[in-house]
Amino acid sequence: MILKKLLDGIEILDRKGEIDDNLDIPHIANDSREIGQGDIFVAMKGVLVDGHDYIQKAKDNGAVLAVVDHMTDDDIPQVVVENPRKALADLACIFYNHPSKELKVFGVTATNGKTSTAYMIRDIFKAAGYEVGVVGTVEVQYKDVSIPSILTTPESIHLQKHLRDMVDAGIEVVVMEVSSSAQELYRSRGIDYDIVSFNNISEEHLEQHGTFENYFHFKSRLIRHADEKTAVILNIDAPLIEGLVDKTKGDVLTAGIEKDASIGIEDIDLSTGFAKFNYVVKKAHHSSRWNLEPVVLPIELEVAGYHSVLNAMIAITYGLLEGVDGPTIQKALRNFSGVERRFELIYNKEYMILDDHFANEKNIAVTLETLCHMEYKDLHLLYAIRGGRGAELNRDNALEMVKWMHKLPLKTFVATRSEEVVTKKDAVTDKELAAFKEVMAEAGYDVPVVDNLKSAIESVWRGVGEKDVFLLAGCQGMDHGAKYVWEALAEKSTGDEKSYWMKKIENRI
Repeated sequence: MILKKLLDGIEILDRKGEIDDNLDIPHIANDSREIGQGDIFVAMKGVLVDGHDYIQKAKDNGAVLAVVDHMTDDDIPQVVVENPRKALADLACIFYNHPSKELKVFGVTATNGKTSTAYMIRDIFKAAGYEVGVVGTVEVQYKDVSIPSILTTPESIHLQKHLRDMVDAGIEVVVMEVSSSAQELYRSRGIDYDIVSFNNISEEHLEQHGTFENYFHFKSRLIRHADEKTAVILNIDAPLIEGLVDKTKGDVLTAGIEKDASIGIEDIDLSTGFAKFNYVVKKAHHSSRWNLEPVVLPIELEVAGYHSVLNAMIAITYGLLEGVDGPTIQKALRNFSGVERRFELIYNKEYMILDDHFANEKNIAVTLETLCHMEYKDLHLLYAIRGGRGAELNRDNALEMVKWMHKLPLKTFVATRSEEVVTKKDAVTDKELAAFKEVMAEAGYDVPVVDNLKSAIESVWRGVGEKDVFLLAGCQGMDHGAKYVWEALAEKSTGDEKSYWMKKIENRI
């Protein structure tokens, strides 16, 4: 890409040094380790490091220009911009020739359920014959490509490259999880969305955003910045989300179970844990681009959980807006097998073992509410305390658990610090542990805490009986839980059964 074309696309406040505008730039990066000969280095300030401190290293690796927010003494041509993060996003769009304009792009945001909703949408459109890609918490995935994710929404330069690669591979639809971090840090800047949705909101990521108000402000950018041609699906059961109806230029469709919305859910049956319900479009929606007719669509899910109903409500709406027929949607959701760690059924024979990321109050509430509706004998709960997120979040999570515990046939409750599997960043601090134990003690529960995840699983599993449910619950600290279960099952098995469990381990993302 010619340098002049790139620089014409960003607002430059000042310059230092001479550089040929006709240079052909092979690459742009914000990480000096990714810089090669002839590249542009964008120096961004992060929480832990300042990219301006790595300008010399970038030059040594071959950078010919640095994009900065202030001049440095480094002997390399520099251009000063107001915000290098914005500049990186704009440069990325230009460098990869705005690939989102060549795709149908669906942006999904919510505190909980982004990943499951995104994969439901993927499967609906795959069933309808589209070539589909996903960008999200678990992976960047299209055709036979699967790249495990580091960020829910990749850095802008990587995101635009993924989208260009998808266009080149013949992808037609991309379903993208859009995080609050991505919106605050401009990773998703410049994406041309066709449909966006906001399904739920609860307190999360305060370690980054500082306050819930800031979190919601950045979370809602996806909706507030939508343009007139973009369909906007809002779950108005949440008052804050309902308040966005008049704060977007987008073409709004309201959804909800509790409030009078255009789209809703009726006749929910969760007795087996696997929902049956009717998806209902109550009011026709007609605009210059989008049409939705009244319909009653019976749905059966093969994934457990009340939250799956809410996710499906949003996913179905994407399909209908783009003209996917009802029978195709019904079949796609009936065949949908779920997403890792989202109320995932990992064993279902004489008893059931479920795996859920139990991230925050809302997620905990919908998971435990689902268990209240299910028919089984006893519940055995192993909870991985959430490390590195502060005492307040752990206190709130514990308070939410306490609200539900007396409603459940709870026989065993054990917590773990998962010390052998968490990174330093996710280690449970003494204050976080104390917050959890304090809430439990005040509620009258003496919850044993086991330092080692594998030992904790073994101690609870021994007491699980026929027709019971064993719930592996927790975020980073429980990420290895299913693997430990499958390894134990493989050790006790032979032949095809052993191969089955080993394959599950091998395919774990």
